[in-house]
Formats: sequence, structure tokens, C-alpha cells
Amino acid sequence: MTISAPRYGSTSSERLGRTRRVLAIVRRELRRRAGWGTVAAVVLAFVSVAAVVIVDAEFASLTGTLRLTTLEAPFESPIWPLLLLLVATSAGAGALAEDTGNRSIVLYLSRPIHLIDYVGAKAIACGTWILIAAAGPPLTAVLILTLLGVVPTSIAVSAALGYLAVGLLATIFLTGVALSLSSLTSRPLYAGVGIFGVVLSLFIGAAAVAAITGNLYVPYASPVTLLRSVGLGVFGGPSTPETDPATSAAVLAIAGAVLGAFAAWRASRVEVVSE
Repeated sequence: MTISAPRYGSTSSERLGRTRRVLAIVRRELRRRAGWGTVAAVVLAFVSVAAVVIVDAEFASLTGTLRLTTLEAPFESPIWPLLLLLVATSAGAGALAEDTGNRSIVLYLSRPIHLIDYVGAKAIACGTWILIAAAGPPLTAVLILTLLGVVPTSIAVSAALGYLAVGLLATIFLTGVALSLSSLTSRPLYAGVGIFGVVLSLFIGAAAVAAITGNLYVPYASPVTLLRSVGLGVFGGPSTPETDPATSAAVLAIAGAVLGAFAAWRASRVEVVSE
């Protein structure tokens, strides 16, 4: 028997690498955002957009008018960008707001993880859902049409690249919007209302102001109009008379990057105590 104080020790634990830490956040965030709202919005996008592409291509094939411009059907109305807005609202509203509300963001940033990794992982998870809804439905439709022999391979490849390019651009912008507004509140509900309300208000407001004033630059304030313009321009169709496709793409990309940087700045204002 001894009266010496007991000695306690612990084995050294190996810390996960930077990439694995980021992927861990991405996986967790993807599962958290797979709620009924996100899944329902994605399913609605698949059903509506894919159906429109298939029906238009089948009709054009029967009439002998099938061209690359035939496959621009999803961009001929504001339905496609509004469906993406629903997905962005559902998948992105709680991205930063939930962590701010329950203070788990403090635990994230107090660990050996870089701020850019944390925000980047959130952006990847949110952007994945948006990209699935943006590019998934038309790409699926093109694949089906190609397998059925309705669309020639050359047109199918061009269309697939176009859908992917427009989908990535939409993902960059809407992810930036979702993260920036989610960073402004600790209530996901408020963030969701903000995401949907701001984009929809810009769409309606820009159209009204442009009609009243006749200003040529006001339509560039509408993200929905810009996305439609880019989509029509990529497929060689008649672009919207209000906006230029190349300028619209630049505005969306720059706005998405700036909004993403703003979200990172907001996250950097959280006070944490490092380990």
C-alpha cells in the first residue's frame, strides 16, 4: 500500500487532417439539410424540369425541328430559378444560423480548424443541394433522351455542358445569398424568409422599376432575370431583351463571391477561446 498520489495519464490522440475535418463537416451538414422541405423541393425540380425538357424534345423530334435551342426549355420561364430558390432557402437557411443560435459555432472555431474551412464546408454542403436541383433534372432528361435515341449525341453533349455551366453559376450565387443571410441571424426561420423574400422582391421590384423608369441597368438587380438570361444565352436562344448573358454571368459570379466573403467575415466576428 502506498500513500503516494495517483498518477493519471492519457494517451496522445491523433488529430484528423485538414481535409478530413472539412469532409466531416460537409457530411454532417448534408445529413442535417436533408429535411422534408429540401427533398420535396428537389423532387419537384426533377419532376417539373425534366418533364418539360423531355416533352419539348419529343415534340421537336416528331416535327423535325430538334435543335440545341430546343433544350433551353427550363430557362424560358422563371419557374426553374424559383424552384432553385426554394432549395436554397430550405438547405441554406440554417447553415450558419443554427450554429449561431445553439453556439456550436464556438466549438467549431475553437478547435484546430480554419475559419475558411468551416465556411467552405458549409458552402459545399449547401451548394451540393442547389447543384443537384439546378443541373440534375435537365441532365437526367438529356440522358434519357439520348438513350432513347431522340437527341443526337453531339447535341446531348453540348446541352449537358450548358446545363452544368448554368447550374454551377446558379449554385455560386444562391449559395452566397443563403450563407450571407444565414450569417445575419440565429433564427433559421428568419434567414429562410430573408433568402426567399429578398430574391423574390428583387425580381418583382426590378421589373416594376424598369417598366416605370425605362432604365436599362435596373433589370441587372434581378437574380431571376439574370439566371434566365444566362441560360438562354448559353443555348443560343433569344436572350432576354433586358440583360446581356455575358454581363449577367459576371454579375452573378461576382455577387456570389462577395456574399460568400461577407458570410465568412460575419463568422470571423464570433468570439471564441482557442484550445
